[in-house]
Amino acid sequence: MKLLKNGMYLILVLLLSTTISCHEDDEMTNTIGGLDFVIATLNADGNETGVLASTVPGDNRTVYTVDFGATADDDTDVFQTSGPMVVYMYPNETATYMITVTASFPGQNDVSISKEHTVTIVEAPPTGDALTGTWRLAPEAGAIGVGPELDNISWWSNTSDDLATRACLFDDEYIFNADGSFQNVLGTDTWIEGWQGAASEECGTPVAPHDGTATATYVYSGATVTINGAGAFLGLAKAVNGSELASPADAPDSVTYIAALSDDGLTLELDIEVAGGGHWSFKLVKDAPPVPSALDGTWRLAPESGALGVGPALDNVSWWSNTTDDVATRACLFDDTYVFNADGSFQNVLGTDTWIEGWQGAASEECGAPVAPHDGTASATYTYDAAAGTITLNGVGAYLGLAKAINGSELASPGDAPDSVTYIAALSDDGNTLELDIEVAGGGHWSFKLVKDVIPEGVEGTWKLAPESGALGVGPALDNVSWWSNTSDDVATRACLFDDEYVFGSDGSFQNILGADTWIEGWQGAASEECGTPVAPHDGSASATYTYDEAAGSITLNGAGAYLGLAKAINGSELASPGDAPDSVTYIAALSDDGNSLELDIEVAGGGHWSFKLARQ
Repeated sequence: MKLLKNGMYLILVLLLSTTISCHEDDEMTNTIGGLDFVIATLNADGNETGVLASTVPGDNRTVYTVDFGATADDDTDVFQTSGPMVVYMYPNETATYMITVTASFPGQNDVSISKEHTVTIVEAPPTGDALTGTWRLAPEAGAIGVGPELDNISWWSNTSDDLATRACLFDDEYIFNADGSFQNVLGTDTWIEGWQGAASEECGTPVAPHDGTATATYVYSGATVTINGAGAFLGLAKAVNGSELASPADAPDSVTYIAALSDDGLTLELDIEVAGGGHWSFKLVKDAPPVPSALDGTWRLAPESGALGVGPALDNVSWWSNTTDDVATRACLFDDTYVFNADGSFQNVLGTDTWIEGWQGAASEECGAPVAPHDGTASATYTYDAAAGTITLNGVGAYLGLAKAINGSELASPGDAPDSVTYIAALSDDGNTLELDIEVAGGGHWSFKLVKDVIPEGVEGTWKLAPESGALGVGPALDNVSWWSNTSDDVATRACLFDDEYVFGSDGSFQNILGADTWIEGWQGAASEECGTPVAPHDGSASATYTYDEAAGSITLNGAGAYLGLAKAINGSELASPGDAPDSVTYIAALSDDGNSLELDIEVAGGGHWSFKLARQ
């Protein structure tokens, strides 16, 4: 009987243990695993913050509650999401907050994690005031003068001739910087006088402390300008409050001028009382920024037949014009660029070779080293008269289309290059096509069609993986590819991946252009990681769109099968089957300042991140 009791007891213990173990298993399966989140600063000021949460494995039924920790008494800083990044604008002050993310899933226990986030406010650079910029004496009679009272220069004032004889004074610059600093920029010579040790009033080497070396600031009140810093001055160094300097060593720590700024902000009238009621007056003019020209930018011959030609009359190229084949055979000509800069300067950028002819010493018409002065070394400017329909290039050796075509003739020798050339010019309505004509000899006309290098907006255009080591990789955190990254050799061994194109259309469409093969892996049915036929839906057949949010630093692709870098990398996980392709994928995106490089990151599982570097084509 005792044995039976002990046996029954053992059975009950086993049953109880089994029941408890099952209950513990249920509790384990009711726990959400791998909760993590990434914090991103999304604006230049530093207070716009994004949070992107994920779990392992990922499931779009998971709801994430994000508490940004900014307010204690209300929920204005609490948001819910099923996957996409949520964004919050913190107060405009530097502070540390505790961000908490809670993951909820039907039938499972909620899980929460918290991370500290410090908002560091980036102070905007000073914007300056009405004086900010570069000024100099007005190049006219009466720009500088002195007399017995305010606005009276009857004792002496400069003449028009002084603009030349005192050129060293009229080219001096007075620079008011946005940060409140001030500079005298005098060059190698300025106007000096006897009190500075000069034998006479003349152009000469600047004398300290009035030589531009002063560490100076300025204060503009609207009615006065005060220059702080011994040796800093406006107009003439000797004119100080209440006197004229007798020695450079007597330079005061500050000088205050009566100031009147014109309505357009480009003329500044200054007065300063010296001794005995005498007043010096100075008229300064501001170096206005150049007015943008419709031609500003880089141009080249249109890559098409008829882009250049010659004939017996305007708009007639019946004597000769290039063919489509010439775009390749004369590639050294079609890749030449004609650069119209915003400051009015002009450049021929020819590279190592261009099209040269017999009159330049070539054995035949051929690609060869550029010949001076038509080699891009000219110091040139341009004038575009839209009303007259003309472009004039000023500078020996500057040209458009073909160097030999000049007004009234064709050059027989490089040494005959004129100082300027004027072209008849017609700019298209969209500003991207320029038709040029120039009459040479006997009524003959050369015609050139140029097209502008249009800079794409945002990510618009065609991209490929950068052909370099580290262009794609994966690691345990953002910007960390320590688990794996491609080598330089992979650029060749995985050429089928590096030649894939990612095309962002101007209409918001997106395409993967993969060609006959791309990189495929086991999850797609491949025997090994290898080049092979693209596998649907990641085969470029997706009807996809994209959204680029520059402020948020993200790119979202919409369309099952559309991807960047590697198809398997999706938000919160890596694909185990092509059939699991999501309807959209969001990448963290950073576009370089020049717009030619795009850094992408995406969090997959367990905090792992794939990184891709794309290069604009």
